[in-house]
Amino acid sequence: MRTLFLGFLVALLVGGCTSGDSPELKTPTPGPTPTRGDPTEVDRSYARAVCAAFNTYIGALNRETQRDPQLFSDQAKLLRLAAPILETFGKDLDKAKPPRDVSNFHTALVERVKAIAKKAKAGQLVSSQELASFTEGAPLPPVTVRGRLADASRNDPQCAQSGGMDALFGAPETQ
Repeated sequence: MRTLFLGFLVALLVGGCTSGDSPELKTPTPGPTPTRGDPTEVDRSYARAVCAAFNTYIGALNRETQRDPQLFSDQAKLLRLAAPILETFGKDLDKAKPPRDVSNFHTALVERVKAIAKKAKAGQLVSSQELASFTEGAPLPPVTVRGRLADASRNDPQCAQSGGMDALFGAPETQ
């Protein structure tokens, strides 16, 4: 069941991982020059923190789904239960310390998660797809940065559970 749910959630996430502007989110100004290089300890620490936050989010939704297997068919109940889970996710993500060349993306991502949590709490979300589309409207870091962070997350147990940085950024293209 966990694998099925995780697969469903990852499919929702990847489907919601698009860039563009959102009325709730400003596109950040360009940051420092992105670098590919080998992952640093800052990269690994950031990946661990993001993956841990993601695992907490997935785990909480999974527990609610196990309690009520019909949860995704009751939109109002799903949104009511998801609001505090999203709030916690936003707070957990906010604690992660991103590398300099990821800080603008990270700030935009945290703002987006908090905005979705606020909408869920107010009952303003219209679909379960919105629960997984928190990267929509947040620009993706350059492919060089995504590749470096994917490398940083590759052997981390927290990231193995959540799908690594690919779950947030999508798989980096060929470097």
